[in-house]
Amino acid sequence: MDAVSARTTRHFAHRVRGREVGFTPAAARAPAAFDWPENVKQLRRVVREAAARSEVIDVPHLPADVFTNAGHRLSRLQAMERDEIVRCLAQPGATVVAAAAELGMARATIYRKMTQCGIKARQLRS
Repeated sequence: MDAVSARTTRHFAHRVRGREVGFTPAAARAPAAFDWPENVKQLRRVVREAAARSEVIDVPHLPADVFTNAGHRLSRLQAMERDEIVRCLAQPGATVVAAAAELGMARATIYRKMTQCGIKARQLRS
């Protein structure tokens, strides 16, 4: 994350908690990789919600859309599938094979849906 983004993100988190809030390496990288179509307003909302849940923000505290770039608007069903795939992949030690098993899908289906939603598995790892 560049210095300005890091400072802005930490500032928003500090305002919610009233004290310093930590970020895991993966959670710190996520805001820098996301396009932020709604700009600072969206970044502030995402950080505020994550900081309200924890003093150390990690990947599971961030919404799934921060880790994706579909390039098109997703239907409700596609967004729900995306959220579940990200949730499974964000678990410690998660693999695509384990996520596929947990979701009851074939590994090829998970990879296809990851491509459709723009999910990058390495962004989810700490």
